[in-house]
Formats: sequence, structure tokens, C-alpha cells
Amino acid sequence: MQKMWTEIDAYIDSHLIPEDPILLQTLKNTEDNGFPDHLAVAPNQGMLLQMLIQMNQCKRVLELGTFAAYSTIWLARALPEDGYILTIEGRDTHAALAQENINHAKLPQTIELQVGRAADVLKALPQDFEAFDFIFIDADKQSYSEYLELSLNLSHSGTIIVLDNVVRAGEIINSKNQKPSIEGIRDMFVALKNHPKILSCTALQTVGSKGHDGFALVLVK
Repeated sequence: MQKMWTEIDAYIDSHLIPEDPILLQTLKNTEDNGFPDHLAVAPNQGMLLQMLIQMNQCKRVLELGTFAAYSTIWLARALPEDGYILTIEGRDTHAALAQENINHAKLPQTIELQVGRAADVLKALPQDFEAFDFIFIDADKQSYSEYLELSLNLSHSGTIIVLDNVVRAGEIINSKNQKPSIEGIRDMFVALKNHPKILSCTALQTVGSKGHDGFALVLVK
């Protein structure tokens, strides 16, 4: 099945995802530095994130989990030229590579990369920090419920929150799997259910070049 999923993603990309030299260079530089590209979103997923931002005319974006900034560039390029994105990465080696890729992209949008545990960075933001229009969470899974609450505090009515990797090849329903990352996702689902700050939410399974996983999508009340 994985071979077919990957081939279908390639078919979709060849028809619907324009070849982009900046994104291709980002992937190449990531590989050249010895990092696996499977940690980044797939191109068709990047396009989905871009479209969500464009459809909702977002100007301010928060990303938790930069890795090598492949998704960051997708997010930033969906914004108007005066748009702003704050992206947070916990690992110094990833952050250094991400900054290199961001610098190479030379985008007009303001991209601020902060290094540290996402929760600590968010808690240190000023109380009057302007809310975000779109939030993409793709960081350590054991902290997803905490990141959700912090993100809701930095949202306004209509903010969209997307959480990546919430199915994990079905392991979320495997009661024998009690890894912190899986338990973290289960805690997130509990937190999402009937949350007073959420207007609506759902989760979708995905299959493709990145395997069997999924997104959760949240619309803030």
C-alpha cells in the first residue's frame, strides 16, 4: 500500500503542485545536511496549508515545529508581503538549518524563528502580543494538549488551528501503545471534545508519501 500511496502523491504533485525552485532547494539543502525529508510535510499537504491561509486572508501565522523550514516557507508564501510568521523550533541543529533555508528563500514576509521549547517561548510572549490568524502545530506530540491551550490563548474568533500527525498509522486506537507521543495525541482529542473556546473541529486521516496519518482542524469560537 505504501508504494501505491507514494505513487499517487507523485501523480497529484505532477499535475497540481507547481515546481518551485526555492522549495526544491530547501529539500535538497536539508538532505545535503543529512536530515531526512520525511520530517517535513508533503508538497500536497503544504499546498493545503497554503490554501487555508489564502482562503481566510490570514496575515499572522504561528508555527510550532520548524524543522528545516520547508513548511514555514509554504506558510509564509501564502501571506501578503506585509505578513508575519513566528516559527518555533526546539532543536538547535534544526533551527540552524531552518534559518539557512529561510535566508536563502529571501521572502518579503517577516519570518521570525525562535529557538526553545514551544510552550516556554509562547508563555514568554508579551500579554499584549497580537493574536494569530492561523496556527500550525507540528512539534512534540506529547505536548499537543498544552500547545492547543496556549494557541487558543493567542487566537481570536475565526482563527484556524491545524495539528499534524494525529493518527500515527492508527496507533491512537491501540490500547497497548502507551508511548508519550501517542498518549499526548489522545490527550489532545480529549481536550478538543466540547472545548468552550472551539466553534467546531474535526480530524481527517491521510495516506500518502508520508504514510498513514492525519490532521486535526480547529476553528476558534
